[in-house]
Amino acid sequence: MIMDSPKLCFVAFIDLLGFSNMVKQDLEAPNGNERYIEKLYDIHQETLAITKSTLDMELNLIQFSDSVVLATPFIKEKFEDFLKVISRYQHDLFCKGILSRGGIAYGKHFYKDGFMFSLGLIEAYRIESNVARFPRIVVSSDLMELIYPEKIHPETLPVIEENDGQIFLDYLSEINIEVLNSQRDLILRQAQSMNTSIREKYIWLMEYINHKRADIDFGITRFK
Repeated sequence: MIMDSPKLCFVAFIDLLGFSNMVKQDLEAPNGNERYIEKLYDIHQETLAITKSTLDMELNLIQFSDSVVLATPFIKEKFEDFLKVISRYQHDLFCKGILSRGGIAYGKHFYKDGFMFSLGLIEAYRIESNVARFPRIVVSSDLMELIYPEKIHPETLPVIEENDGQIFLDYLSEINIEVLNSQRDLILRQAQSMNTSIREKYIWLMEYINHKRADIDFGITRFK
């Protein structure tokens, strides 16, 4: 059987944080009280629609359990659009009360009929699992240097460089103040969790929000 060859692609891997609790809350709830399954499916469909109607971009968007993979052919002129799609995806998740983290990389990638075989995915997953750590999607430094060899990227790129040198998607750049206010108490409560892993994620989130919005002051900051 003759198959298409893997193509060089931009690839993003996203992990939905707290997914097991979402599943339990939905599937153990009384009929008709499901929350997260509809939210996630709606965001999935909206992302595909935006990509096709607005950006004219070829995009593979696959979700299995708590893992989301997005990939598009490696076209330098489409890199900024790809980042904006993923940033919008993470933004929409946050607005629905869902935190996520991930990695963005590049490499040979093949997907067809539910079958995926991808070197780009392996690198994106490595970034998510070893580098991202907090509710952020980190862009591969190798990829940034490849696209912007002079280490100067356009101001329209939706990214922030953190103090640890990592570049991540600025998904709260256009966040609604009402959304942030509605989640303030939850964020503060989780930042005091006895679970160290949960606590550090929400402390980071508070610092990120402080950096973006002076009118929601958690009293700490860490960004350049």
